[in-house]
Amino acid sequence: MFTKIHNPILASLAAEGRPAFWICHFGSGVEAGGIMLRDLREPAGFPILLRLMNISTTPTLASWVPGTEPPCLEPGGLVHAVTRFREAAHVLRHIATGRIAVAFGGHEERTSVQGEWTVLGALPPLWPEWLGDRSFNEAHRVRFPYIGGEMANGIASVEMVVALAEAGMLGFFGAAGLSPARIEESVRFLAEKLGTDTQPGSRPWGANLIHSLHEPALEERTVDIFLAHGVTRVSASAFMGLTPAIVRYAFKGVHLNEQGHIVRPHHVFAKISRPETARAFIAPPPAALLQSLVERGGLTPEEAALAARLPVAEDITAESDSGGHTDNRPLGSLFPTIRSLADALALQYGYTRPIRVGAAGGLGTPAALAAAFAYGAAYVMTGSINQSAVEAGQSEAARKMLALADMADVVMCPAGDMFELGVKVQVLKKGTMFASRAQRLYELYTGYDALESLPADVR
Repeated sequence: MFTKIHNPILASLAAEGRPAFWICHFGSGVEAGGIMLRDLREPAGFPILLRLMNISTTPTLASWVPGTEPPCLEPGGLVHAVTRFREAAHVLRHIATGRIAVAFGGHEERTSVQGEWTVLGALPPLWPEWLGDRSFNEAHRVRFPYIGGEMANGIASVEMVVALAEAGMLGFFGAAGLSPARIEESVRFLAEKLGTDTQPGSRPWGANLIHSLHEPALEERTVDIFLAHGVTRVSASAFMGLTPAIVRYAFKGVHLNEQGHIVRPHHVFAKISRPETARAFIAPPPAALLQSLVERGGLTPEEAALAARLPVAEDITAESDSGGHTDNRPLGSLFPTIRSLADALALQYGYTRPIRVGAAGGLGTPAALAAAFAYGAAYVMTGSINQSAVEAGQSEAARKMLALADMADVVMCPAGDMFELGVKVQVLKKGTMFASRAQRLYELYTGYDALESLPADVR
């Protein structure tokens, strides 16, 4: 039984009108490495034994014909060529000297006569705008699929959000840990500086809504501020499930346009590190929660009816091992899990718009960002690395400490905002006493019933 050979060399022979060959037998013994081929034009029983490297044919050579710019041979020029990633380039070898060069412009020419340069490879343009999912750029009106993530207490400052917006990226103001008055002041400034989505010429921006486990009223008050000042993008973090506040924000104002298409004025980015939390945000909200919001006036019946057909968030940020709140998941296992879950749920609920999955956590270098895009991230979100930016609301002393920190200079310790639950955050260990003191405090909290129970020397 013959099997057709799938080999580019033989395929080229067939394209040139050469005989069609079929594999008959792989050589063995002294014929090892040979392939028994049968020329279908020959009588049966007369196979031809060939080695692929010895197939007789006239070679076609790829020579390079320079344009107005000669090929670059010098080290400095080669380094500069790396910065021209928006242009097509060819990697060449000089026939006489064997030196490697990079060329821009010019063209490749197929000929049987060897020229001065031979082509080793072609490098297509690589535009940063083409990375990730293009629907992300379209949905959020950004040039790059890049987000400057929220860092609490205003470390992700209004100045940082403005700088990101002016560079064609998306930034989230770090509202967590701030008073409602400070949050309102900040989002009012951003709305005046960058505009809102309803204003022509505006630039996109957003703010953080952190889950307030013990202060649901604070979460509701923050949503009130966002709705009042036209904040149309929210990064929801530290949520363990859905709350009335995040669902109200997600679907307030949702409606059908004249063409019958659903319009969502608010966009939720769900920052998650567990599949069960991702599932809650990708699925439509529970009917009981929607009914409760209608009864208390948080949503209209029409908004609730449309919400029942939509995901709470269309942008899911898979956060791997990171600074702050983290489950220490590696991106290589977390991202594919969340991507597969998003695909399955989109199919289950019959969504007509894509669920985008972005990557965050540990993205502090160009190589790390490239790896995230290679996984298939629709967008990337950076966080802790941005504390070193001049726009960050961070002290100079903290910037210097972070600049000197290495991978082993961080540690997990009890979180201040979820202390009673034993939730931990990743913080800087080198040069601070925060982690050791937080751990000691938690040990005392769990070991004694009340302050009065503490030994005198501990108090």
